Formats: sequence, C-alpha cells, structure tokens
Amino acid sequence: MSPLKVLVYGLFIFTYAVACKAQPHNLADQSEQAAIKVITSGELSAEMEVKAPAREAWDIFGTLKLIDVVVPSIFKEIKVLEGDGGVGTILDLIFYPGAPFSSYEERIHKVDERKMSKEIDVYRGGFLEVGFNMFRIRWDVEPKSKTSCITKVTLEFDVKEDSVANISYVSIQPFIGMMKAVSNYLAKNQRSLQHTPNV
Repeated sequence: MSPLKVLVYGLFIFTYAVACKAQPHNLADQSEQAAIKVITSGELSAEMEVKAPAREAWDIFGTLKLIDVVVPSIFKEIKVLEGDGGVGTILDLIFYPGAPFSSYEERIHKVDERKMSKEIDVYRGGFLEVGFNMFRIRWDVEPKSKTSCITKVTLEFDVKEDSVANISYVSIQPFIGMMKAVSNYLAKNQRSLQHTPNV
C-alpha cells in the first residue's frame, strides 16, 4: 500500500443550478419543487508516513525551517513579514506562474507543541479575493514508532454562496508536495548521518 493516503471529507460535486421543478413521477403532490442545497464549506485531508521520528518531522513543520525545505521546489519564494514562526507570524507565499494565485499572505493562528499541531489562516489575498470567508491549513505530526511518524495536512474552507464555483481553486496537491519534500529531506539527512564516519 502506498504510504500516501488521501481522505476527502468535503463534497465537491455541486448542484449550482437555477430552480427547476421536480418531475411528477406519480407523486401525490405534484406542485413540490426539488430542494437544491449549495455546499459552501468543506474539508480535505491527506496524510503520509515519514521514515523519521515524529519530533524530527515536527522540528520542520512546526518552525520556519519548513521554508528552506519547500523553496524553491514547491514555492518560488516565501517571505517572513512578521514574527519568528510562532503564533502571529505572517508569511507571504509567492507561487510559480500557472498557480491559481500569484501570491497570498498567511498568518499562524495556533501552535501546540505537545500535540505537534499547527493551524494557519490565509490572511490577505488569494482565496479571500475570490469569495472565500475562510481558508485554513492544519499540520499535524503523529508518532508511529521510534523511527517513523505520520504527517497530516487538513484544509478547511468556507465560501460565500455566490462564489461557490471558486471552490475549484482548492487543491491539496501542493500540500502533498510539501509533505513529500519534508519526507525526502529527512530521509536524505538520515542517510547522511548513517554515512558520516565517527571522528
């Protein structure tokens, strides 16, 4: 089984139609209309097994070291506008051409060192400019064994009803790429340590 497991909790098939009458089909009351519900919020999650201790993975996901791991492979540039990686830190993420947005700012909302969990909100631009009320990223690191762990990313979002078509902007793939980059970085470091001669 692949170490990458993607879980989809949101509904991404949207009935975004004008009001249409339900066909009679021999119903007692033929005057009723179909109830159309537009889904305006959802959640996406993906997880990956990493061959490194949980604390080593958290030392990257829970700090600004993550920037050095995902730039320039995933992002063109990430600027630290404010803070040192803790709650309140503001980052400016700059994407490569072809991405849905050229850039947006995000703010670290919550950090739990004991649970190895971090929440980040899009703070300015990006999703907020295309009708989203909220877009949140949560990173979690869970121990699996002494030498491995599970890294998990969860995306939570809420969008205005008149902008529901813009949910198509939501993609978990860049965040899966970030987890892969961290996994490769840790694996490379592990190999380096194993081949470093004792002095």
